[in-house]
Amino acid sequence: MKQLENRWDDQIMDYLVTNPHMSLRLLGGRAFRLHVVGRVPDVLIRPLGDLDLFTISKERKVVQELLETIGLKGDREFNLLNGKTRLLYYANHEKVDVFIDEFSLCHRIDLRERIHLEAQTLPLADLLLTKLQIVELNRKDMIDLVALLLVAPLVETDQPSAINIRYLAKMLAKDWGLWRTCTKNLQLLVNEMCTLIADEMQQSKVLEKINTLQQAIDLTPKSAAWRMRSVVGERVRWYELPEEP
Repeated sequence: MKQLENRWDDQIMDYLVTNPHMSLRLLGGRAFRLHVVGRVPDVLIRPLGDLDLFTISKERKVVQELLETIGLKGDREFNLLNGKTRLLYYANHEKVDVFIDEFSLCHRIDLRERIHLEAQTLPLADLLLTKLQIVELNRKDMIDLVALLLVAPLVETDQPSAINIRYLAKMLAKDWGLWRTCTKNLQLLVNEMCTLIADEMQQSKVLEKINTLQQAIDLTPKSAAWRMRSVVGERVRWYELPEEP
């Protein structure tokens, strides 16, 4: 089984490396791992899990052909019902989750214009956003966030291997619900920092970056839609709780 898992994993990674102009990128835990492995303490490196990919509508058929060619089996019923925005494939007990055009779990985030800004993975700001938008953030998600914040510089433009905090702040300034979830999770990271990483200097480095990001969020002017939704606040649910397929 392990040989089969390595075979299809390696083929997908080879495809990402050799076809950088194709609209297919990693997201999820493996994308985080790719950016942080060898640069953070071992406690912040999680074991490999399911594979998450992102593509756009016009590449859907190409991605399906790729996955089927290397031996993965599609979830026929799920793909028929949800194939416009999401596909599921399996190899033994491993799952490949393909998001199309938008990342949609607790909040909808359109990433079509972001896909070619980073090689192999989505841009780091978007990787951060896909985790911060999770309402029920668990420990493995917090580990991914802390690891990325520890190694990635904060910048104000789209740059490879860096987190564009101006982009993040603008995304949150348009959507009160996304802002509410993400800022709650930033505070959760602050509260849990001592349980996630032991080194005090590394803790301080991550906390300083969270503070810088929070300041950028606070100072970015909010949209009219954001201000209108903020009046209602948490009296009305502002997120979705996705069911596991």
